[in-house]
Formats: sequence, structure tokens, C-alpha cells
Amino acid sequence: MAWQAATLRREVSARPRLARLASISLPAQTLVRPAFFAALVAIGFANGISEHVYRAVADKGLATAASDTFDVSVILWGACAAALLALFRTRAEEMRRSDLAMASLAGLAFLLPVPAASWLGLCLIALHLHVTASDKAARRAAAILFALTIPLFWARLLFAAFSDIILHSDARLVGWIVGTEAVGNVVPLVDGSGSLFIAPGCSSLANLSLALLSATVFINMRCGRWTPASLAWALTSAAAVVAINVTRISLIGLYPSHYGLIHGPVGATIAGWLTLIVILAIGYHRIGYDAPYDR
Repeated sequence: MAWQAATLRREVSARPRLARLASISLPAQTLVRPAFFAALVAIGFANGISEHVYRAVADKGLATAASDTFDVSVILWGACAAALLALFRTRAEEMRRSDLAMASLAGLAFLLPVPAASWLGLCLIALHLHVTASDKAARRAAAILFALTIPLFWARLLFAAFSDIILHSDARLVGWIVGTEAVGNVVPLVDGSGSLFIAPGCSSLANLSLALLSATVFINMRCGRWTPASLAWALTSAAAVVAINVTRISLIGLYPSHYGLIHGPVGATIAGWLTLIVILAIGYHRIGYDAPYDR
């Protein structure tokens, strides 16, 4: 009887401890939804840039490729980090059945042997988060996530559909600076020694998409809504990156003897850094500061 009484006392004394442990584990369950979608976003982003990473490592070696951020813009890396941070700022909620259904669709897109399909999967996740958002923080996370897909998915689709118009626009701007008349995407050199062919890789569209992505990140990490002033500064950023790209191409038309310097690694590095500095400087100092944080 004494042994049974001691056992009973141990069981009774253990119950409060078990109750406290159970109460500690409950908040962890409510964090499942943000963490779950953050993991999906990380996987989708890794799949989406895998082609760029593979080519960069194969062409340059691991060390050089890593120093060049694997030929993936720093803005894209930063936007992915911002999307993950924004997801963890959303309201702590448990998983829903619709979340699992959407995760299945996105997972199928990630498994396809086409890196671009991963961006489509991330688009689906962004739309799902926006539709099912229970607070404004979730909508801001969805906006950043959708913007993350623009440079490597939607911009490419847009270019494929309107490449002639986009390249002709760049050529007209270059021809206006050089002082020659562009024909299609071909601009005669100023000395008459030949012509400058503007290839798809020289289009301003890629940098425009990065400017849009950067502006979207700063807006949603700060005030959470577009204002006329923020929109004006975003347009200024877009105009600046177009001006940098067009100026570089125009310098080739004005000084064709320096083609190797302007179009080569030196010119590309200078133009790339100028573009990055302009986008981040305008975004950091101007975009999203003119309105209070909207919770």
C-alpha cells in the first residue's frame, strides 16, 4: 500500500509538469504556417536560380562564381531575404487545408526539370498568400514574393512577346544620342565605319525589372503602400537605369575603337555597379519613407 501511495503521488506531481510542457509547445504549432511557406520560398528560389549557379560555377569556378554572386543580382538575393523576413512577420497561424493543396501544386512546379517553372510555383504561392491573408503583413509578404519573380520570369515573357518593340526603343534612344538614324535595332556608328547591333542581352528591360523589384521591397518593408512620391522616385530609378544602359551603348557608337573596353568586362562592371548603386540608393533613401507603417 505504501508503494502504491508513493506511485500515485509521483503521478499527481508529474501532471502539472506535463501541463506546463504542453502549454510551451502550443505556440510552436501556431508558427507552422509562416515557417512552412518560408521553406517553400527558399526551395523555389534555389531551384529558380539553379541554372545560373550551374553555369557560373562551370564557366568561372566556384570561388569566382561565388564572388560574382553566381551571376544573380544582389537585388534578387536581397529580395529573397526580404520575402522570407516578411513571411515571418505575418500573423502566427496554423496550417490550412488549402495551404497543403497549394504546396502540392508548387512542389510539382519545383520538381519539373525546367528552372523557370519554379518561378511560376512562387507566383502561385504569392497569389495564394494574398488571397488567404488574414493581415496586411501577409499581403506585403505576398507582394514582395510576386515581385521576386518579375526579373527572371515575367520580364522574360514580356521580352519574348515584345522583343522587337523593346529593342527598337533602345535603338532609337542610342541613335538620338549618337546622332544617327536607327533602323530596327541597328544603329549606324558615328564615323560611318559600321553599325551597332543591339542584342537582347543589351536591353534595358532587365535593369528595369530590378528597379521595380527593389522599389516593391522597400515599399512593403516600410510603409506598406504606394504613395505619389514613392511612385515618382520609383520612376526616377527606372529612368536612371535606362539612362546608364543607353549611355554605355551610345559610347560604343561614338567611340567604336574602344569597343573592347566599353563592351568588355571593364565597361560591364562599371555599368553594373552604377546601376546597382542608383537602384539601392534611391530605394534606401527615398522610397517608402513618406507614409507611416501600415499595420
